[in-house]
Amino acid sequence: MFNNKWAKSLTQKFNAIQASDVANINDSELKSKFLKLKAAKQAGFTLLELLVVVAILAAIAGTASIALQDTDAKASAAAHVAMMDELNKGIRTFRVLNKNTLPNRYDSLLTAAVTGGTSPIAKAAAYPSNELVAIEDVGTLALTADAVDVLKGIGITELQYLDIAASTDFTDSGTPAVAECLDANITATIASRANTVVSNNIFMTPTGNGCGGTVTLAATDLVSVWTGGYERIYGGDGAAFDALGAVTGADGDAGEALTTAYAGQPVLMTVGLGPSSNLFNANTVGGMTTVPSYRHVNELQYGRFIALFEIGTFTGTDAAYTAADQVALVAIVDGAGDTKEEELGEWDGTRSTI
Repeated sequence: MFNNKWAKSLTQKFNAIQASDVANINDSELKSKFLKLKAAKQAGFTLLELLVVVAILAAIAGTASIALQDTDAKASAAAHVAMMDELNKGIRTFRVLNKNTLPNRYDSLLTAAVTGGTSPIAKAAAYPSNELVAIEDVGTLALTADAVDVLKGIGITELQYLDIAASTDFTDSGTPAVAECLDANITATIASRANTVVSNNIFMTPTGNGCGGTVTLAATDLVSVWTGGYERIYGGDGAAFDALGAVTGADGDAGEALTTAYAGQPVLMTVGLGPSSNLFNANTVGGMTTVPSYRHVNELQYGRFIALFEIGTFTGTDAAYTAADQVALVAIVDGAGDTKEEELGEWDGTRSTI
């Protein structure tokens, strides 16, 4: 049998034979076979063959492009669904392992003027300026003394508020020369590459390269509440709390007094799951090791997931409510306010990923 080395040597010798050497072959049949082999060896693709190959490759590429359309967005949606499940399990596990105590120091999604890092001077009845928060399905509601006690009893005593009065200069270790956390400067601070401030950590304190402050909750403090409708969360109809600080009435007029027909609907406090929370302290029993990010926002917007806690029920008049006997985690939504089912719709293509 021929071995590879001998076959390679024989092929090289065959290729070295010139056309002029054919005259030395006396056998006409052998000469004819040799010429045919030599011609076949030197022949290449014709233009038509090349065009056919190019056309086939173009068709394959087109089919692949269609098949892979929105793949990145769908993959992100699938990852977001998994993160929402993990956060839901993480908070519930933390509560079990810490003797019915929930994690503390969530991001409030609101602004405040903070003094000494502990007590608020005032809180703005609006979201962080310059559209830093992507979620739109939230309004504000003042805590009652009873609600504060219930929150305190289950471990939620502090929230992180955006401190737009902070006179921090992240590029200077001395006296601040530029108030980079001021309302007018905060987006430029996030966008700048001269510091380490990023939108996802904006509710952290300046020591943690953020523009936030830790506030110990007290009666009359404002918290963010869900206004995106109860059916999306509970699967049933309910009164929709609006962003004006009142409940939408039966005919849909914002600010109309809540009728007795809607009494008993839940008050859902919404908070961001940011790195300031001890939920993400690996040294805490039940603490998670990573802080998930929500990627479907721009670089200047807060990209964390949002937890909804039921803290009470409306009584039937305007924004009045009764504190719950115990705070309960209801759902996790993404940074744009989409529920798990809505994210699943983006994953399976039944809902736009844009």
